[in-house]
Parts: sequence; structure tokens; C-alpha cells
Amino acid sequence: MWSFRTFILLGILLVRSLVAFPDRDARGERIDNFVSLQSKISLSLTKRSYQSGERVPLTFTITNTGKEVVRIFPSFDYRYSFQIIVKDENDRILTPIEDPEFPDPILKRRTTIVNLVGDENKEVSLHRNESFSKTIYLDEHYSFLPDQKFFVTGYFYPNYTEDKSAFLRSQNTVGFLFQNPKAERKETVTRQITENGGLSPEETIFLFLGAEMKKHWEYHFKWIDFSEYILAYDRFSSAYTEAGVGERETIIEDFKEYLTETPSGVLKYFKVMNVDYPSKRDARVQVYVERMMGRFKTRYEYIYTLRQEEGSRVGFWQIKNLLVKVKK
Repeated sequence: MWSFRTFILLGILLVRSLVAFPDRDARGERIDNFVSLQSKISLSLTKRSYQSGERVPLTFTITNTGKEVVRIFPSFDYRYSFQIIVKDENDRILTPIEDPEFPDPILKRRTTIVNLVGDENKEVSLHRNESFSKTIYLDEHYSFLPDQKFFVTGYFYPNYTEDKSAFLRSQNTVGFLFQNPKAERKETVTRQITENGGLSPEETIFLFLGAEMKKHWEYHFKWIDFSEYILAYDRFSSAYTEAGVGERETIIEDFKEYLTETPSGVLKYFKVMNVDYPSKRDARVQVYVERMMGRFKTRYEYIYTLRQEEGSRVGFWQIKNLLVKVKK
């Protein structure tokens, strides 16, 4: 016969088994509030900028931040359990390509053959610090206009089948920039520059270096913003930044004289290789350059940074910076 001590041990084990999981009914109705008390919902993207044609994967993560085990019941049709709101940079809500229809889950369960478990939900148990994730591809459900920012907020329904009113909002909102492919952006910016009637960055550099080859220094200097360009030359940058306003003009004149001495050799050949537009009013021009110092030829790669002026001089590009690399 069992002793009194045995009955006590069996009682303790029974109590522990009952509290191992939060109290719930057959479909988990009683755990929804429990999930919200000790769970955290977060969103993440793989990067902060996407191009047209790229996948835009949004990852939903549910993490148990409490001490007890929680159970969630995500639907096999994730649109029920994982819902999102996407807004543009003007705080307007985007409409999905196909607005999903959510039929009554109770009625559907009564009239539809379901899986062997007897439900269309997947039961997931999360212990302390465990997580469950789901990836949704936003490009499959939304049409994003190029060159705009979008912001995503997530809502998770722990048991949508039984209770559509209980949900958790993501603790963070993620944003990303949606752009046209690089080639299309370049074509668009070039077209805008042409429509404005100004010179392109390539033409500016061609005139700039062409004036140097002909030693037409007045035309050469007209394309330079000396207040920034001088900072690329260590010999003058410190003196310029430390000088007073009245002394800076004198330093710039010394800098101009230094450039006329062609310290890197005489320019013999150059070719514009590539142009990149970080923004509508900024450009980077890559140039292949050959210079002669006496009988020796040296090859360089120049990267000029230009910025387009506004106001009455719109379309006029000025050279702001120079990065020089010696090519072998």
C-alpha cells in the first residue's frame, strides 16, 4: 500500500505539471492576456535601402521575456496572425495590392476539412528567452513608389481564431528607402540636369581639366569652390582653417599659384570613366589621368566631388573635393 509520503509527492508533482503552462482551455483562450504581459514583438529588415526588383523581407519576432512558458497559436495563413501597417513619408497608409479577406474563422472551421490536429493553427510553446519568427516579403503585397521612405508597424494576434480583439503591437517601427536601380537613377538625374539647361558634371570636369591642359587658369579656377577644395591639400588646409577671415583670401591666392606650378606634373591625358549621383544635387566623377614629370609618366585615378548650386546659378556645378589614387 502507498504511504502518506507517497501521496504527498504525487500531489506535488501533479501541482507542478498543472502550473508548467499557463491555465488555458482546449484552444488557449485564457493565455492571450498572459502572452501580452510577458512577450515582446519586434520587427527587422535586412537593410535600410532597397531597389526596384529586390525582395523586401520583413521579419516578425515574438520573444518570451518573462519567466513562465507561453503558448501562441499562429495561423497557417499568416495574414491572420501577422498583420502590418505601412506608411509613406507623408504619413499616408499604403493599401495592399490585394486587400486580404478574413472570413469568419469559426464558421470556416465548421464547414472546412482541416488538418489532422483538428485546427488550422500551429501551436508554439515559448520558454523563457525563446523566440518565434516569421518572414513576410513586403514586395509581394505592396507597390512602392521609388525614391520614397516607408515605415512599417506590426501587429501580432496570439490566437486569431478564437479572439480577434487580442493583439500585441510591435515595440519598434522599421523604415527603409525604396529606390530605382542605380542605372535608372543616373538616367533620371541626368535628364533632370539636361532639362534645367545646365552643364552636366562630366562636362564641368572636361572644361576644368581642359583649361589646365591649355593653361587657361582663369577658366580652370572658375569651377572650384576654394573654401572646400583647399581642404584636400594638407599643405594649405591647416593654415586656411586656422586663419582669420581676412587672411584666407591671401592663402587662397597662394594656393592658386601653387596649382599653376603643376606640382604633380604636366597634364597630358584624361578620360572621364564614371559618374555617380549620391543625391540630386551631388555628384562624384571618376577620371583617369596621365601626367608627365620630366620623362616619367604617372597614372592617376581622380575622384572629384561636385555640388550643384541653387538660385540664379542653378545648373552650375562646383568642385568641392578631390581624392587622388596612384594607379600602377
